[in-house]
This record gives sequence, C-alpha cells and structure tokens, in this order.
Amino acid sequence: MKFEALLELVGDEPLFDTSLLLAGDAQRAKIQRQLARWQRSGHVLQVRRGLYSLAPPYRRRTPHPFLVANRMVKASYVSCQSALAWYGLIPEYTPVTVSVTTMRPAPGRLYLGSIVFGMSNQTSGLAIIWCR
Repeated sequence: MKFEALLELVGDEPLFDTSLLLAGDAQRAKIQRQLARWQRSGHVLQVRRGLYSLAPPYRRRTPHPFLVANRMVKASYVSCQSALAWYGLIPEYTPVTVSVTTMRPAPGRLYLGSIVFGMSNQTSGLAIIWCR
C-alpha cells in the first residue's frame, strides 16, 4: 500500500484501526511492516497497539481528547470535571480530559501531537485516564 492510498482511505479520520487496513485481501504482515516504516519516517503515529493517527502535516482533523481517551482503553468513559465542564455545570476551565474505567490499565504516557495522555490507579478501584 502506498502512503497516498492510506491518505485517501483514512485522511478524514482522526484515529484509525489496523482492521480498517486489513479489510479485503490485504496481508497482515505487509500492512504491519508498512505501518512500521511509516512510523519510522514520521508519517504515522502509533497511539496504542492497532490504533494509529496520521502525523500532523498529513492529518486533516486533529483527534479530540474525548475520542483519544475513549479509544485508548475500552470501557472508559469521559467523566469527572471534563463531563461537568462539557455540559456547562461548572464555571471552571478544565484543560485536562478525565476519563474513568474500572479496568486495570497499564500506566504510561503518550504524546500525540499536542495531546498528552497518562493513567494513574486510584485506591477506590477506579483508574483515572487523563488527556491534555
């Protein structure tokens, strides 16, 4: 697959799965090898295993932090101050998107252009996921 074909296929999507590229008669090994090449050359950013975003010069839409937080960990929900601010229930500005899950996420940080992603486990059994 050529990079121009990828741009035509996922150019309007802020995030895309490898399953989208594997539709049809595509071979998994070739697609993974090509994605690795595009990562090294700076054309594609890996968000997590199987989830990618085009690099800033090539993407048409920047991923919204709510979308990134939700797609990073399945069964995670935007909540806390982020949800309250989104619905106008608090007057404060919230620069960080907070998402909560009962799953056990792996700690780490992700830098996706201007989005910083991280996780921290809480004693209440919930995991707080934040995007800035």
